[in-house]
Order: sequence, then C-alpha cells, then structure tokens
Amino acid sequence: MSVLRLRIAAGVGALLLTVLLTATPEAVGLFEWARAEAGERGRAGEALIFAWALIALPVAGLLQTPVARLRGAHIGAGWALLTGYWLLVLLLAPVAWQVEALFPATDGPGKSGGLFGAAIGLVIGTVVYAVVSGSVFREAGAGETPPAQVREHLAAVVVLTAVCTGAVVGLVLGRNFPFPRAGAPAMFLPGGVLWGLHAGAAVGLLAAARLRPYPDQRLAATAADFARTGTALLVCSLCVSQLGWFLPGWAVAAVGVPAPFLLFMVAGRSVRVGRWVRFQTVELPKGALA
Repeated sequence: MSVLRLRIAAGVGALLLTVLLTATPEAVGLFEWARAEAGERGRAGEALIFAWALIALPVAGLLQTPVARLRGAHIGAGWALLTGYWLLVLLLAPVAWQVEALFPATDGPGKSGGLFGAAIGLVIGTVVYAVVSGSVFREAGAGETPPAQVREHLAAVVVLTAVCTGAVVGLVLGRNFPFPRAGAPAMFLPGGVLWGLHAGAAVGLLAAARLRPYPDQRLAATAADFARTGTALLVCSLCVSQLGWFLPGWAVAAVGVPAPFLLFMVAGRSVRVGRWVRFQTVELPKGALA
C-alpha cells in the first residue's frame, strides 16, 4: 500500500474512531464538559463540535505518526504543531461562548440551521484538516532547525484560519449592524463575508510573511492589495446600507447583494477604481498542506 493511501486510511480511521468514542459520551471527559456547557447555554451541538475536535486531533496524531515515520517526516515538530493546534481549539471555546450572543438564538427568527455551529466549524476546520490529513508531519532535509517545511505549513494554516475568521467576523458584524437597522442586509451577505474575508487574508498574509523561512516582500504587497480591496468593499457596503434610512430591509437587500460584484466589474474597467479593488485568490505555499 502506498504512503498516500496509508495517510488517507489513517485519517479516515481517526474520524471513525472519534465517532465511536463520542458514541459513549459518559466515557469521555471532554463530552461531559460539553454536556455541561450545553445544559447551561442551550448550545449542545456547538459545545460538542469543540469536544469532537479536541478528541479528533490527538487520535489523528497517534494514527498518523507511524505513517509519518515511513515518510521520514519530523515526528517531534509535528507533535509540537499538533499540541499548539489543540491548545488553540481549547482557547477558542471560551471565546466562542463570549460572542455567541451575536448569533441568532436557537429558536430565534431567521434561524436557518446553526449559524453559530457553522462558524465554529469554519474557524477550526483548517487545523483539524491539517492533523487528520497528516500534513502536520512535515518532511524536511537534514540540518534544518526548525525545518523550512514546518514554517511553510504553519504559514498556510495561519492564512486559511485568518481568512475563515475574517469571513465570520464580517458576517456577524453585518448581521448586527444598527445604523440603520434596515441597512443590515447590505452589510451581511455577501458584503460582510467579502470584506471580512479580504481583511482576514490581509492579516493572515502579513503573519505568514514573518513565518516564512526567508523574507517575502511579495506576501506583504499581496496583503496590502487584500487590505485595500477589503476597505473598498466595506465602504461600498456602508454606503448601500444607508439606504435603510428610507427603504425597507428587503429593498436594501435587493441593492446590497449585487453591489460588491458590480464594484469588481467597475474595477475591471476603471484604472482609478482598479487601484483599490482587485480580484485575486489567496495563494498558499506549494505543498504546505499536502
């Protein structure tokens, strides 16, 4: 069996084993904690997402370690990264409970399938994938301390996590936009996601530029482009939202939904607008999550 197939088998096995462990929550301390949180807050599913991730990370690490040895990867560095990711997920739990009031209540109007839970999964999804896929164990040449591949991997995780976090922040702030309240649709979808995503990408790329094993001015320049585009999208959404002073929410939504896309179209035809708005994708270091 090839090493790639072994990695896939270990990842699938880790997910299945985690499911089996969570099938008997009374046997797992983390699920007892999650049950207590759910009882106090009425957020059973969201608390269980954290508990599931905190169990899945070490289980996947244990199953991927033998495969990593076959690949000649750095076991110690991989477990150091895994420990950092585990602590990150653990620290995000109390942060999530502090901001949960910003999301729709479980039985609140407009609730359409667990926005809070989806946001949690989106933010921690990158680190879970990094461990379950085995990419946390990096292959590197002799004499590299710390391995350049480890820094490349960490930079990619930071960028993707920052992008997802930015999108969630933009979405939440847009939903709770109060000036005017009827203007919130213009700040929510897709405006909130788009400007938040670009802002997160800018922050993530700046952090990645410092994490890379060598100075990378290109990343800093790309981060500046994302920051300008995010700012322009935020200003666009704010301007459209002001229609809420004299139009109902549905009318603001009708204008606000296409507004960011029209801004990109104008940027493609206007040099002046194009200096501020640029359509681009986030590029990760090659093989950083492979």
